[in-house]
Amino acid sequence: MRRQPDEPLKECTKNQHGYYRGEKCQYCSEEGELVLSPRNLDQFGRIMAGVLRHFPDRFELDMDQQGWVDAEEFITSVKFKRQNLGSLTMTHLRAVVETDPKGRYQLEGGRLRATYAHSIELDLDLPTDGVPEHLYFACTQEDSEEYLEQGLYPLDRQMVHLSGTRLNALEAGRHIIGKPVVLLIDVRAAEEAEKPIMKAGTTVYVTNEVLASCLRKLPDSA
Repeated sequence: MRRQPDEPLKECTKNQHGYYRGEKCQYCSEEGELVLSPRNLDQFGRIMAGVLRHFPDRFELDMDQQGWVDAEEFITSVKFKRQNLGSLTMTHLRAVVETDPKGRYQLEGGRLRATYAHSIELDLDLPTDGVPEHLYFACTQEDSEEYLEQGLYPLDRQMVHLSGTRLNALEAGRHIIGKPVVLLIDVRAAEEAEKPIMKAGTTVYVTNEVLASCLRKLPDSA
């Protein structure tokens, strides 16, 4: 059974701390003004993920090769397709993007995009600077043997998704694996092999592939 959404999106107007998710502002503990109810936030978030990662055509949106769509057109289409979200504005969209805990979206110059987890083929132009020396990837014991021999490559997504910390990788892997093995990625070696890695979210990094020579299994992850 799917958990009922219980997290509202609010704005701290009294002390101008901006948008936040939850009942009280994390900085001043004031109860701000409601921007989106838990139910509408959950529904709108699912629509954003689906449209911007998988099916822009269903909402009649033109997406360029970097994953951008027109933000106003996105809002108009959502309002038309989902009548209960008929009061959406750019304010709502900006609040959702700014408070997304995983940093999955960008809203710039009137354009909107998701930064990772696409199933449609794109040519993302994400930043490659500031990537840490090591990243992490969770998988099964059986798959780890294949990856250590052949390298990491995309499966159901268009790019390989890596985690910023071992804990992030374990958390991501446990959703589908149960007891994952964690591989360590040598980022500098990948860059030297002309396989750049891009920062796509708060703790998520993406790349086209990782060579086997840039991988090793963490000794305590078996």
